[in-house]
Amino acid sequence: MGVVKPKKHPPHTDMTAMTDVAFLLLTFFIMTATFKTNDAEITTPTSISQIKVPDDELMIISIDKDGKVYFGVDAKPTRAAMLDNIAQTKGITFTEVEKAKFALQTSFGFPINQLKPWLSLPKEQMSAVKQPGVKVDSTGTSELADWVYAARKANPQLRIALKGDNVAKFPVFKDVLANLQSQNINKFSLITGSEDAPAGFKD
Repeated sequence: MGVVKPKKHPPHTDMTAMTDVAFLLLTFFIMTATFKTNDAEITTPTSISQIKVPDDELMIISIDKDGKVYFGVDAKPTRAAMLDNIAQTKGITFTEVEKAKFALQTSFGFPINQLKPWLSLPKEQMSAVKQPGVKVDSTGTSELADWVYAARKANPQLRIALKGDNVAKFPVFKDVLANLQSQNINKFSLITGSEDAPAGFKD
């Protein structure tokens, strides 16, 4: 009588768990990534101050060498809430994708009416767009003031720092101050480069 051999089946590997892990990792990297944008290139003046600007809960207003103003806050949740505040004030509707893109921006320099068209672009095209700067004037009620108000409403603990190029013109800096003072903001930090203090200097 012949021996019945059992049928051989190829080994089976369940890839479900590995696929789940791959998607979780992909989601994590997408949510935590900050993709590069065309942030302003600013060469700050130097100082001998040893006081460091805090790393968190920070609002930075930057002025480049051409006098363009850029605005940014350090935390993604604050950026998202800030955009919601602007949308509510200005009557603009942003999609969830546009909000997610905005939350990744460390800083930006667009008038509010150009923000939605910029955020609707594919990510790889956003960084190629030349930013004209946030609108600011001497009245103290320009769009910069709107962003400052929206950011502080999103996070009242935000501290403010100004970062200006060493060849930026003073009138632009004066206009920025007017927008801060219109909201009773008279205390802020200046971001500068560092240099060695003279011998015998005490900070």
